[in-house]
Amino acid sequence: MKKKKIILASSSKFRASLMETLNIDFTCISPNIDESRLPKEKPKDMVLRLSEQKAIKISNENNDCIVIGSDACASCNDTILGKPLKRDVAIQYLEYISNKKIIFHTGLYVINSSTKEYKVGIAEYIIKIKKLHKEDIYNYVDTHKPFNSSAGFRYEVARDILIQEFTDNENDISGLIGLPLKKLKFFLQHFDAI
Repeated sequence: MKKKKIILASSSKFRASLMETLNIDFTCISPNIDESRLPKEKPKDMVLRLSEQKAIKISNENNDCIVIGSDACASCNDTILGKPLKRDVAIQYLEYISNKKIIFHTGLYVINSSTKEYKVGIAEYIIKIKKLHKEDIYNYVDTHKPFNSSAGFRYEVARDILIQEFTDNENDISGLIGLPLKKLKFFLQHFDAI
């Protein structure tokens, strides 16, 4: 039996890079959805909703495939910290999270476009940030340019610079980077896609 085409509903280079580690054929299609937070929406609920919307939109536009939707966000004291996009905002975020706990949520939604059967999951990571000094923040931002990462936090370069404590209940660091691969592999196996 021929395997279904796999589509990653994302324009994220980080998610595409993580997908490549699975050594499976896939294509990326940007879902171009409104990713605004709904009023009073909790971070966990937001990433699950956006993961679902991304996957469903692409699944409705493509036949006979498996579509993967994912979304991530960081929050601190119930404040969602998006992608800073600019240097001054990244600095503000890092000043805000200094010496605090932040929670990263990464949602995952995988759907069979033919049957509309789906699997949904979430990965959660709790990180205690070190007390950061202005010089450390400026150096981190200027060196690593974390403008397209939630809360200005890029785990792959920040772990030694920013992290005091780290709780990974998933035993899968890939979700912190943008796509929980252990859950994804399990879901793809369920759909007989790998």
